[in-house]
Amino acid sequence: MEKNHSVVVLIPAYCPDEKMITLLDQIAEQFEYILIVNDGSKEECAPLFEQAKKKATVLEHEVNRGKGCALRTGFAYVLENFTDAAGVVTIDADGQHTPEDVRRCCEAFLKEPQKVIMGCRDFEGDTKIPPRSRFGNRLTSRLMKFFCDISLSDTQTGLRVMPFSILSEMLKVEGDRYEYEMNSIFRLKELNVTWTEVPIEVIYIDDNASSHFNPIKDSIKIYKVFFKFCISSLGSCLLDMLLFLLVSSHLETIMPAYHIVAATVIARICSGIFNYYMNRWVFKSKAKAADSGPRYFIVWLIQMACSAGIVEGLAHLLPMIHEGIIKIIIDSVLFFLSYKIQQKWVFIKKKE
Repeated sequence: MEKNHSVVVLIPAYCPDEKMITLLDQIAEQFEYILIVNDGSKEECAPLFEQAKKKATVLEHEVNRGKGCALRTGFAYVLENFTDAAGVVTIDADGQHTPEDVRRCCEAFLKEPQKVIMGCRDFEGDTKIPPRSRFGNRLTSRLMKFFCDISLSDTQTGLRVMPFSILSEMLKVEGDRYEYEMNSIFRLKELNVTWTEVPIEVIYIDDNASSHFNPIKDSIKIYKVFFKFCISSLGSCLLDMLLFLLVSSHLETIMPAYHIVAATVIARICSGIFNYYMNRWVFKSKAKAADSGPRYFIVWLIQMACSAGIVEGLAHLLPMIHEGIIKIIIDSVLFFLSYKIQQKWVFIKKKE
């Protein structure tokens, strides 16, 4: 079999066992260039890395710095020493990626070398995946689809083929540990880099006992990237609700027939201005206010009219329910609708 000279294999490794050597032996039959980053492993792992040096270049971190940092170290080395490479394929050291899957992903990449290739496990139908991993990944995929407009069935896959041309951008991605892989997906989205999914085999050795993924600490680091998408709308919602209740209570005696509508309009104007400038940050919009401003105003106007009209109508139909509760329910529905419209239309990023 002719070896692949176009793609560099990058393996970040922390306290590996013999499975890394088995994997390396198999990979070395197919790939000419293999790079291993020893991410501050324990001393007892030293013989394994010495053995690995027979078939791969081994880089060393004196202390454990995390998978994200190990990947950046590898990318930097490739940029400096493999300038003729078409790309880099990253794989895990614990044997969860088969040589056959690595080969197929690289073949798919060489057919479309401008794209990223994601080796994705089937979290919907494969019963071999532990329930914790299946639930976590499916939830993450759904959150990314809604909040970030990113479609990826396996958000935590370590088997990825990256074009050489984007490695310099991957060095800028934040996160030293497992959050790096999630952050890199967001960066690819910002760069308008597309990806193709390649189905791969599901392998969980000893119920994934070799994984260094901390389900609590590292999940918090991963999911915190979603929080910024909620800050603007939550802040605007709280501001809107507070102003609505204050204004409504003061106007009820002055103009009882229209106090809900008037309070909604005043509250929505104030919260709308706040929300617009916050959302420019959320969606990282570089467009001038003259471009996104009118679109935002249209959405804002329709949302305000819907909120005022529906709340007003339900308040009269359901007098036993406080108007504040009705507003919370209606505005919660409108929040999700508004988010998607702003994401898809108001602050949409233009292709460069």
